[in-house]
Amino acid sequence: MEKTFINWIVRYWWVFPLATVLLLVASLFVGAESTVWGLVLAGITALVLLLQLPVFIILLLRKEWWRAVGAFLAGIASLVLEAVIGLMFFSMFAAGLFSMVPDDFGKSHPIPEGLEYNIPITDTAHRWNAHSGDIFTPVDIDSTDTTTWLQIWNGDQGGIYNFAFYWSPLEDGEIYLRCFEVTDNIELSADRIKPRTTTQVLDHNGFGQIVEPNHKSFTIYEGDWEDYYAVRVEVWHKPANGKDRKLMEKIYRMEGWMR
Repeated sequence: MEKTFINWIVRYWWVFPLATVLLLVASLFVGAESTVWGLVLAGITALVLLLQLPVFIILLLRKEWWRAVGAFLAGIASLVLEAVIGLMFFSMFAAGLFSMVPDDFGKSHPIPEGLEYNIPITDTAHRWNAHSGDIFTPVDIDSTDTTTWLQIWNGDQGGIYNFAFYWSPLEDGEIYLRCFEVTDNIELSADRIKPRTTTQVLDHNGFGQIVEPNHKSFTIYEGDWEDYYAVRVEVWHKPANGKDRKLMEKIYRMEGWMR
């Protein structure tokens, strides 16, 4: 029985490195969905990799030199791949743990007592339509009341927002948003919000909508879910020729996206 098993190992030594590689590939696909299960599969792969050592020794003892060299090289390659993939999953897992540390930005910036603010619109109806895409709650826009010209909706998760914007005749160029925490005037997610909200303005010769809510969204990263603070949302215009200027501002109660 023992001799038969050793003969099987000599003949099919390549099964072990092949199994290791297949498990490594599988761990990559699994890890893309779940870092924890990716780590588990990488650990199983490490056990299979260890089995290549006795296989290598048996091949040496049986003087199967070419098979031994093949097993050795395959083992080294598998070891390198295992180390790289294992470290990658461990780094992702550690990053995930650290990202779960609460962000106290909202708690350290309470909304001032008596401050008037708006609350983003929350859609309670089914927000996706196969024919027309995202559907947002209709809002009343009064062309004589600038406070209605900017409307913000809660997105699919806290800290993610969609917005609509209306304006009177406007020179060609771009509009974009800037967001500031009210009490300390801290600009929020400055490197992300502007490029995410920038919209081209062309031939806007009368009052009307410039941005539709299903076309633009942005994320505020400071703070955590349901940890609300006051945010001054500013709409800026960058003309084709000339300096940027602020068109309007509106204060909202907002929250950060919990990463």
